[in-house]
Amino acid sequence: MSTTPADDQSAPDPFENAAVLDARSLRGLAHPLRMRVHQLLQKAPATGKAVAERLGISSASASYHLRQLETYGFIREDPDLGTSRERWWRAEARGFRLPEHLDTEAPELTTALRHAIAAGWSERLGAAVNQWSAQPEGWREAQFMADRTLDLTLEQAEGLRAELIEVLNRHAARGGPGERTVHVQLAAFPSPEPGADPDA
Repeated sequence: MSTTPADDQSAPDPFENAAVLDARSLRGLAHPLRMRVHQLLQKAPATGKAVAERLGISSASASYHLRQLETYGFIREDPDLGTSRERWWRAEARGFRLPEHLDTEAPELTTALRHAIAAGWSERLGAAVNQWSAQPEGWREAQFMADRTLDLTLEQAEGLRAELIEVLNRHAARGGPGERTVHVQLAAFPSPEPGADPDA
């Protein structure tokens, strides 16, 4: 859960209006394409046709995933924007929270959801790498990719997580002339390599 640093009360909580997942709603997002549809609608309402065109999928596929997202409560039809010929859809919440207890109650679904998230990250990073050298001067130097391997105790890992969230919250309150949307992707996890667990 994100926290706002005491010295900057203006930093918004990016998950303030997030949906809280449960074992049932997990099924609605645990699909890479459905995750992309949901993320698209969080930016702005759209029709099924627009979703299909933006994501490069068939209208039938877009309609199916829109219905699934509606069934699980992630999106709703917006009658104020729609007409008799086309339906507009908007997201019900901004982002989502994944309670830790679901890792024991529905581990297969939480794993599927994280795979969907990782697939989206990989796709976004790949697109950024393709445009890396073409970014304007300044932005080209400001962007970065980094990877570190650390030896930490559980308490140190928890402290690292809290500090990183604090930094993100602090910068979320900033901005100004010339600002651009910047994606920050972070992941920290015990090494999955064999022999990396000292207690094994």
